[in-house]
Amino acid sequence: MHGDSVYEFVISSSVRVDIVHRLAATPQPTEDLIDHLNASTSAVYTALADLERQGVVFECDGGWRLTGHGRLVADLIDRRNATVETISQDQDYWETHRTDHLPQEFRRRLPELGDYEVVRSEPPDVRAHARVAVDLLEQVESCRTAMSIHVPEYRNAFPDHPDSRLLFSPSVIDTVRADSETGTRDGVRQIDAAQCRVTDVQFGFTVSDSSLMLALRPMTQSPVASMLISEADSAIHWASDLYESLWQEAKPVASHLNQV
Repeated sequence: MHGDSVYEFVISSSVRVDIVHRLAATPQPTEDLIDHLNASTSAVYTALADLERQGVVFECDGGWRLTGHGRLVADLIDRRNATVETISQDQDYWETHRTDHLPQEFRRRLPELGDYEVVRSEPPDVRAHARVAVDLLEQVESCRTAMSIHVPEYRNAFPDHPDSRLLFSPSVIDTVRADSETGTRDGVRQIDAAQCRVTDVQFGFTVSDSSLMLALRPMTQSPVASMLISEADSAIHWASDLYESLWQEAKPVASHLNQV
């Protein structure tokens, strides 16, 4: 069997999955597997024979252990379970928002969001998500923000600090420029032009030392009306990596303005 087929073979049986999970932690003899798994003795023996035949496990002095291939399958199972757990925290959000706008590398790392909450704006409070975002912005000393749509409340609350950085989509920077007679400098509350860049980002997010705020666009043409917030260290690390990746590919504001 090829790699994908072996993975599908393993996850098609809960007994095989449980064996791989236990062996990922430490080699175990057959007797220990029988004692700890919720399966009959014959089911465990059959699963071990099947896994050995597929090159997932092998028997050694310490009992059964994973092969190199088996370790990769175990990692895939862990990532799958972590992704399922992330989605299950708020399935409606993931069903109704554009995850395809995120780079594939960072979609794969979505479980790093950890525990999160989604703030939704619903009538009569149609700006609840924006108000929460502004409150968080006003609490931090510095942050890194990417804006795909023009939200004046965010610009006004953005911390004026040398470590703060802004990424604008082209449409946002054009709107900011049109709104300000002196161009982008006044429009973003005196943030130095060196701390602003332009890139074709299709979602918004802010990362600080204490939190991540992520605003994906809805699947429909409706305006953004929700904000995902996480304070997990892993989420901040995920967002920091994402921001630096986008920042490296972005253009200085001056380069964009010279093209329009």
